[in-house]
Amino acid sequence: MKRIQFIGIILIMWTATFSVQNLADLSSEDWREDIEYLEERLISIHPNPFFRIDRGVFQASIEALEQGLDELSWYEIYTRLTEIVASIGDGHTVVYPQGSSTLYPIYTYWFSDGLYVIATSESEQRLLNSKVLEISGMKVDDALKALRRVVSHDNEWGFMNSHSDYLNKPEIMMGLGLADKEGNLLLKIENNGVVNEVLVEPQNTGFQWVQKRIEEIDRTYIGRKYWYQYYPDSKILHFHYASCGSEKGNPFIFFNFEMFLFTWTNAVDKFVIDLRGNGGGSSVILEPFILRMMIDWRLNRTGKFFVLIDRGTFSSAVLNAISLKKRTNAIFVGEPTGGSPRHYGEVKRFVLPNSGISVSCSSTYWRTTSDTSPAFMPDIIAIRSFEDYYYMRDLAMEAVEFYRIEKEE
Repeated sequence: MKRIQFIGIILIMWTATFSVQNLADLSSEDWREDIEYLEERLISIHPNPFFRIDRGVFQASIEALEQGLDELSWYEIYTRLTEIVASIGDGHTVVYPQGSSTLYPIYTYWFSDGLYVIATSESEQRLLNSKVLEISGMKVDDALKALRRVVSHDNEWGFMNSHSDYLNKPEIMMGLGLADKEGNLLLKIENNGVVNEVLVEPQNTGFQWVQKRIEEIDRTYIGRKYWYQYYPDSKILHFHYASCGSEKGNPFIFFNFEMFLFTWTNAVDKFVIDLRGNGGGSSVILEPFILRMMIDWRLNRTGKFFVLIDRGTFSSAVLNAISLKKRTNAIFVGEPTGGSPRHYGEVKRFVLPNSGISVSCSSTYWRTTSDTSPAFMPDIIAIRSFEDYYYMRDLAMEAVEFYRIEKEE
């Protein structure tokens, strides 16, 4: 089946310098005021801040940080604040990694066969497509266990989706003791059977990320919220829904009408809506599509309509998946979602007064389903190995394409 390959891994990198004051110049009293403000805002905004962590444990971590301010470096304080917010246990309540103008020029992704570097700066291409064996002398699993403390996430798949946005921040890795005091990160990597230890130094942000796969990555639709492709050889219509929002100049309601009109003028054997990598937005945008699919006797049938999900499916995109599960005959294919079916959301943001650190905090609990499991689960699991990624094999789309053949056998 000839089609534009689904990239599957979208690099959402904070490569711009945030307007955060020089954290190293803050006094202990400045930090203490910020910590008190953080505690007050989290407790007042979040509908249930202690649904996962005991209130006494939470307050003990606050007190321990306040008592140690005189002995801690700015990056240790920043990392502890990030850890305190992450301890709420909610993927929407988060301190997004920020504060310095440097990054480790590596972006990692967890495949079924391990952790790999899938993007680097041009100057560090020697690391590209290497498997990471150790981080600062620790086995990868142990290092990620330490990192997990500072990554806000709903479930394990959410952590895997977000981990690299913390792993490549020098202040976080220094604060966790996973980088040296100069900010250098020691990695043991394997590439083509050769094992090496490499020291990765922070670089100024603004560099171009480089990826390398067997073919050139198609970037035609980068930045688009939605589009569709038709594959004549398999008669599959592939509707990509990358973000829960409406495009300026291309309102979703008109796009939706045109897309369904296409299904009447072309032979469509299977219809796929792709929610992979959709981090949310407004769940109501997709409602015209869901209503239209509900009444479509041609497409809303088992084996005809499929929904693709993965670790990057989060927030409103999970709500859309739940609605599609309840109201259509869709078959779900891919990975468990990074967002939980029942989850906290409707984010409110606030800024700590002295450090300028920005914090997001959930203000609502979404009870849209009786499903209390950590993740929304697909009917058909499709999790890629590094080899699948490199050779651009889309296992989820392959499962859709051959679904009927497998059923007949």
